Amino acid sequence: MEKPFVFKNKKGKQLVGILHLPEGKKRWPLVLVCHGFGGTKTYRKFVRLARALEKNGIASFRFDFEGCGDSEGRFENATIKREVSDLESALEFISRKRNSHKNKIAFIGYSMGGVISTRFVVKNKFPARALVFWAPAFNQKSLFLIWTTKYELRKWKEQGFLIYKDKKMGIRYLKENKNKDYSSLLSGIKAPILIIHGKKDETVPLKFSKKLTRDYKAVKRLIVLSKSDHKFEDFYEQKILINETLKWLKKNLK
Repeated sequence: MEKPFVFKNKKGKQLVGILHLPEGKKRWPLVLVCHGFGGTKTYRKFVRLARALEKNGIASFRFDFEGCGDSEGRFENATIKREVSDLESALEFISRKRNSHKNKIAFIGYSMGGVISTRFVVKNKFPARALVFWAPAFNQKSLFLIWTTKYELRKWKEQGFLIYKDKKMGIRYLKENKNKDYSSLLSGIKAPILIIHGKKDETVPLKFSKKLTRDYKAVKRLIVLSKSDHKFEDFYEQKILINETLKWLKKNLK
C-alpha cells in the first residue's frame, strides 16, 4: 500500500510524504527516507527502494522537507537545523500510525540527508537500528570549495542568496555551514552504518566516504559503484544500490 499524507512541521508548514506499508495488520519495521539538499521524495531510486522494502515486510516513509517537492515553504530558508526539525515532525507523525514498529526504525540519508538523519539520531539519542548513507555530504567546509567559486561565495555573502543550478540558496545555509564538518557526529552513533558511493561522483567525491570509513567504527561497510556519479542514475548500478540497501536493512531490522 502506498498512501500520501500531509502533516505539519513545528513552524506550521504543510509537509507531504508517502507511506509504504506491507500487506497485513502487524507492526512493521520502519525506514525514514531523507532526500538531499533541495531534493524530493519522488526521485525514482526512492520509489523503487520503498517498493522493494514493502515487498520484504518493511514499511517506509519518504517525505519532502520544507520548501522542497510538494511541501509548503521557501527553499531559500532551508538550513540543516530546520530539516532536522522536519525529520522530528515526520517521525512524530508517522509513529502515531498503528502499523509502524516503534522499536525497529532505521534511516536512509542521501547526500545532505545523511547529515540530517545523523544529527537527528545524535540530538535525540534515538535508538536507530541501522543507517544507510548514499554519497553523504558531511564535510561542508571542504565541499563548499567544490560547489562554489570564491566569486560565488563573495556574491552569496553580498546579496544574501546564491542561484545554484535551479535553486535559490539563502544566506542562512551559508552562515550555518561554511565552516562546518559534521563528520564527528558519527562518533556518537551506535547503529551500524552502510555507505554506498559512486566512483564518478564529482559533487561529493568518493574520498570523503573513504575517510569516514577509516575514521569511524560505526561505519561497517563502504560499497563503491564504479559507474555511478552523485545521482546513481545508471540502471544496473541503481539496482545494486537498492538491493544492497535492502539487504542491510533486512539484516538489522529483524
